[in-house]
Amino acid sequence: MKIQKINHRKQQRIKVEFPFDSNKINLLRQIDDAKWSATHQAWHIPYSKEAYFKLIEFFPDLKTPTLPSTDNDNLKNAASKSSSEIIPASNKPEKPKANEIQLRYYGKRMLLFMLPNEGYIRFLQTVKGIFFDKERKCWSLPNDPDIVETLRNRFKENLIFQNAPQAPTQIAKQHVQTEKGVLRIVKALDGNLHLYLAYQKEQIAFLKTLPLCEWNKDKAHWNCPDTETHRNAIKQYFVPIGFRIEFSKAKAKPKEKQAKEFVAKFEKAPPEYTEKLTIKRYSPNTARTYIAAFEAFINYYEHLPPIEITEEQIKDYLLYLIEKKQVSESYQNVAINAIKFYFEQVLGGQRKFYQIDRPFKPQKLPSVLSTEEVQRVIGTIENLKHKCIILTIYSAGLRISELVNLKIADIDSKRMLIHVKGAKGKKDRYTLLSEKLLICLRQYFKEYKPRDYLFEGQMGGQYATRSVNEIFLNASRKAKILKKASVHTLRHSFATHLLENGANLRYIQTLLGHGNSKTTEIYTHVTSKGMENLKSPLDRLSFD
Repeated sequence: MKIQKINHRKQQRIKVEFPFDSNKINLLRQIDDAKWSATHQAWHIPYSKEAYFKLIEFFPDLKTPTLPSTDNDNLKNAASKSSSEIIPASNKPEKPKANEIQLRYYGKRMLLFMLPNEGYIRFLQTVKGIFFDKERKCWSLPNDPDIVETLRNRFKENLIFQNAPQAPTQIAKQHVQTEKGVLRIVKALDGNLHLYLAYQKEQIAFLKTLPLCEWNKDKAHWNCPDTETHRNAIKQYFVPIGFRIEFSKAKAKPKEKQAKEFVAKFEKAPPEYTEKLTIKRYSPNTARTYIAAFEAFINYYEHLPPIEITEEQIKDYLLYLIEKKQVSESYQNVAINAIKFYFEQVLGGQRKFYQIDRPFKPQKLPSVLSTEEVQRVIGTIENLKHKCIILTIYSAGLRISELVNLKIADIDSKRMLIHVKGAKGKKDRYTLLSEKLLICLRQYFKEYKPRDYLFEGQMGGQYATRSVNEIFLNASRKAKILKKASVHTLRHSFATHLLENGANLRYIQTLLGHGNSKTTEIYTHVTSKGMENLKSPLDRLSFD
């Protein structure tokens, strides 16, 4: 990270340069008036002691920053005062044990170290202001006493403090630091005025003369009633002697408190539930979906152990999902499956006793692109790797998960087939390898030289599914496709175009990996083959 003094729009600013890093950007945004400059292609902050102080606090690894100015010493002095209060990034804690949560205070932030644990991660993601620090390989969250209390309630004896907590009074004093010549007035929720200013004997002596004005030692501010008399007296004294008065109002956070109370009471799925999913080898995505749906269910009846919930209460919960939450049919089915899994698979209950009515599945037709629309989409892609990705999905009718799991050895150029392994339902299959795609893949292989997977990310490993979606959405936007389409639309288009070209429905079922022919038959409803000779009855009528 580099910093430099610049003049931006006739103002002195501190330019902050670094490679793109979302975590650093989130920290920079916490500095008042931090902005991105398209001209300088960098972030910049005010050229002030306060901004410089926060910059050093957020990025302690910035050891010897220099700014080309004579008043740089003042900024350095302001930063050096806080350097002793900040824990060096190199001083890392010992590796945590299983289920152990290590918490370190880090200035105005806290660092939380732990081993990977899905349940813990889902809980932490509900905490406001938290993000994962990739550099330190830990979670970073605000130094807030309420958050600490929430962590205590959730993790209990597993929460271990690595250093002494900073006292709330110290946090308050840091927060209310003010420059000389500045009076900060905050109208509190209790109707009083909180006054913050740097210590000066004359001004303090004046405040002591105001009726009912007193010093709050714990929170380091002066407190006085909010009356017209007090406001006029303060204004008439401070304005003539050159003070700048900054006025603001304190904001209530009732919703945040409610959220914290909810988080503290949140119940996780029983360990035997997740263990059974693992034993039965459910896919990670399916397991996460089941766990989330079952946790929502048991937290609806938080006063009851899951084993004591009756069939009538299950039906009441499903009515709640339909009438109050207005969930989709697919989520309703997921909720039923997650509940049935617990009572039938985990507890070993009888299937018929826990049978629950399911909603009618809507018969929706898939969205399909015409051959001309597919050609327009492909024509807008200039990047060779991106083009090969879209060509592979369309030419072989692949799901997005199947594409990112393809390996180099899965391309059988002698038999002109693609071997799809471990697809949906853990089924293997072969699908078509297009001659045009093979030419494109050979050119791509020479240029990009993938090692293991057919399509790899910039740092190796599997290509991200999110990136594949972005490629298609950008291309369809450029091609001006007005239909609602996604990457999966290419798979539907592959099947429909094969059917229109005379392919047997049984072969299409095999290429797509469908276990039931009825799933494949849906494409007979979207094909236009045979309809070109049909005419609407309206065309046979004659009228002016």
